[in-house]
Amino acid sequence: MNVLILSASSKALLVKAFQDAVRPFGGIVVAADLAADSAALQVADRAVLTPRSNDPRFPDALEAICAAYEISLVIPTRDGELGRLAEFAGRLRANGVSVLVPSQETIDICSNSWRFIAFCKDNGFPTPKSYQTVSAVDRFPVFCRAADRTVPHHAMRISNKEALSAYQVLHGDVPGGLIIQEFVDWPEYSIDVLMDLRGRPLQAVARRRISTRAGESWKTRVEKLPELTEAALALSELLGLVGHNNLQAFYDPVAGAQFIEVNARFGGASNLSIRSGLASPERLVQMVSGNAAAAAAPRPLNYGGMLLRHAEDIIVDHDPAGDCVSWEELAVEADEESVGGRRAAIDR
Repeated sequence: MNVLILSASSKALLVKAFQDAVRPFGGIVVAADLAADSAALQVADRAVLTPRSNDPRFPDALEAICAAYEISLVIPTRDGELGRLAEFAGRLRANGVSVLVPSQETIDICSNSWRFIAFCKDNGFPTPKSYQTVSAVDRFPVFCRAADRTVPHHAMRISNKEALSAYQVLHGDVPGGLIIQEFVDWPEYSIDVLMDLRGRPLQAVARRRISTRAGESWKTRVEKLPELTEAALALSELLGLVGHNNLQAFYDPVAGAQFIEVNARFGGASNLSIRSGLASPERLVQMVSGNAAAAAAPRPLNYGGMLLRHAEDIIVDHDPAGDCVSWEELAVEADEESVGGRRAAIDR
């Protein structure tokens, strides 16, 4: 039972969580990234360099890695790679590899704010009031960002018409356009949702986003909010999500939830939900290994736990590039082994 984590970057804790999950099976975790000096590659069992997800060689790279390391489960961790991975996930699945990516239709909804808002409206899930144009804004403050979530957010709270007009001039040409929404002054939550590989809801954990940096929770706390977690599970099922996902919403005990966005992948601070009992890596490994009943069984959750993120240095005394193998090398080795095997068969 070997796992491949894509765009591993600084996600060292996620790598370690999957290492704990595969250890009983004698498995390993392979971390892949563009750069050899990525922190997560230093803690993984194997490190592989890959091309960018929009590179034409990307599908061949993943097939070579999965074949070389006998990968059973592929974990994407970046929004930008989800659509590309969905295009050829069938090729990997045909070879017995489970890929935690939903359908292209689901990804299209999750990656575009306007499509997500329309989906929520059609299915009865509230979202913050949204404006199509600057002239339509009737109250301030508002919150602005890129509608296409695969491009930089340019996220900003704006307090008046003049600042909004200046913002549009500065960012109006962002790919996919902008979205302007009312500023909701409620507590903001991330909800880590675990689905099975067929899109059936299993369990969810709500985390209050106490402090954020660059869109990621820097301080976050698990809270017991069954209304919010049940709504997140219901929305995830309608969307057709699979595996571990991260939803974001504003929540008020009286008014309820207003959903903001869906990340069809692990979130940056999902480690807290994992450690608080959701145990997504362990349960995903159980699913892939054929123990669906154990994976589906609800786990006791630890409410009140907090994640306080901080920088941790990894110091190496050599060039980390020497610890990595490129996918091209794996492909060449596979070809040589294949030729050698054919020659041996001919000789026999």
